[in-house]
Amino acid sequence: MYVAVLTAGAFFSIFLLLFILGRLVFGIGRNDTEAAIGSKRPLVLGGITEAFAGVLPVTQSKRDSLQADLTRAGYHHRKALAEFLGMRNAAATGWVIFIAAAIVLTTQPGENFSTQFAIFGAVVLLIIFTLPKLTLSALATGRCSRIEYALPDALDMINMMVTGGLPLRRAVERVSAELKTTHPDLACELAIVDHQTEAGSLQQALREFAKRIDAPDVIALASMVQHADRLGGNVAGALRDFSDGVRRTRRQRAEERGNKASVKILFPIVLCLTPPIYVLLLGPGILEMRNFFVKENKTNGMFMQTPDASSLDNLPSR
Repeated sequence: MYVAVLTAGAFFSIFLLLFILGRLVFGIGRNDTEAAIGSKRPLVLGGITEAFAGVLPVTQSKRDSLQADLTRAGYHHRKALAEFLGMRNAAATGWVIFIAAAIVLTTQPGENFSTQFAIFGAVVLLIIFTLPKLTLSALATGRCSRIEYALPDALDMINMMVTGGLPLRRAVERVSAELKTTHPDLACELAIVDHQTEAGSLQQALREFAKRIDAPDVIALASMVQHADRLGGNVAGALRDFSDGVRRTRRQRAEERGNKASVKILFPIVLCLTPPIYVLLLGPGILEMRNFFVKENKTNGMFMQTPDASSLDNLPSR
């Protein structure tokens, strides 16, 4: 009975984790431009999503952190935070109900409940609460890195179009359409910038872009475009210089990481090579000493010889 319940619990916990992580990694609404401008789509749990999201209290700072990670990961839906909390709390609630039912069914009258289920349930419950957050943070970090990696190419394309006489806003719109296949993350953000430019200004849209991504290169881009527009400078030249600067900085960072790697790898090499070196240097000598002691401890060996009577008589007397 215990084995069957534990097996069912293992499969149920794996199903819950795969459900949450699958929705995060392959979920509907990621990089959805229409969701960012206010379109509606059905939630995963329907009308009870917000009810499950409020089952467990979450501090405002925690909510802000989760909302920032969701936005950086590409979930721009206005109910993305409620959907994330709802899925996590629903999975935790279902798991608690399963563990409680398992304890009730496997505990005989007059017996104490098994601590195995309690420990197993607590461990899985901790994983349900921590693993989705870690996955979300990894998705957000990876998406921001991909956006920063694709930014110089997009700026070069915008620069060519602006130099050819296309307005900056139209250039952003065209580049967002061209990058949907090669760089979908940056294409989504540029499409959002284009939609926000329709309601306001390009400078404000770029500031919102920098606020969403919170990456140094994006923040510098928004500041550069704002200064160039306010001072009446050449935007095309500024974009070209900025893209060259981003590539130069990226190359310098790569060289810095390469130089640090040679120093960091020194300690593992020393720790891993020192024992074999000692074995190679001292091993033959230790084996020779071992063979010597084994040989001399045998009969007629150096350590097994006993002095005879004549040698004892020749000893000087005191």
